[in-house]
Amino acid sequence: MDKIKLFIFLLIFALLCGTSFSAEKSSKKSARLRKYISQLSDRRYARDARLKLVMLGSQALPLLVDTLYDPSAKTSVKARAINILASIKDAGATDGLIDALESRNVKIRRAAARALGEIGDTKAMDALKKGLNDYDHMVRFNCVRSLEQIGDSSVAEALAGVLGDNAPDIRLYAVRGLGRLKFKSAIDKLSKLTYDMDPNIRLELTRTLGSIATDECVPSLRLLANDPYPLVRLHAIQALGSIKTESSLNVLLGGANSADRNVRYQSAVALGKLA
Repeated sequence: MDKIKLFIFLLIFALLCGTSFSAEKSSKKSARLRKYISQLSDRRYARDARLKLVMLGSQALPLLVDTLYDPSAKTSVKARAINILASIKDAGATDGLIDALESRNVKIRRAAARALGEIGDTKAMDALKKGLNDYDHMVRFNCVRSLEQIGDSSVAEALAGVLGDNAPDIRLYAVRGLGRLKFKSAIDKLSKLTYDMDPNIRLELTRTLGSIATDECVPSLRLLANDPYPLVRLHAIQALGSIKTESSLNVLLGGANSADRNVRYQSAVALGKLA
């Protein structure tokens, strides 16, 4: 009987010690996390603290998100916390970043818009769509890029809506996103970019139209096949090779007689694809 009592006593003692050790370990970890987050405000230690927080990953998530709501935290600290969350890529940060996208501080909104794309949680799509109307160019750009990264079909209309944005980089990512989604309803809006002043946008347009690959894309590709920028011409010809219609064939037959040697070559390759 005494042995049984002793065994029970030792068992309870071990459990209590284990609980105490676990609590102490948890307390030390929390203190360490708070130390790293406090170091984000000091340039001497901020880089090292960032690396350690990223390595801790989801363990650092709650305190990093709390930092976003801390009214006493500096803007620079909040921005660094957001960048760390973007590197950790845990969807548990999505709600906090959506709230940050409503911040009055433009630097916070910029960082939050970019981070939401890195995380890729579809829950953020409505907030990012709303961000497309932000007065700040970089916020709009990061929202477009993040929507393109998420790549859900429901963002297509929103991307088509910013094809007329004054900023070339915003138009570029909108065109790229529509190509990934193969959004046929945007062809009319996309066709207006055949005369865009930025050759990079016209180049991306050839890829997008080649990805959508319907007969409605041919008139725009015909124009782009005569673009003053050589790379645009070549990619337009390549795109036509993926559209198996009579109108595409006619454009390629014309390209086979082009004065541009490279266009003639790519036209021959494209005609081979059409068989």
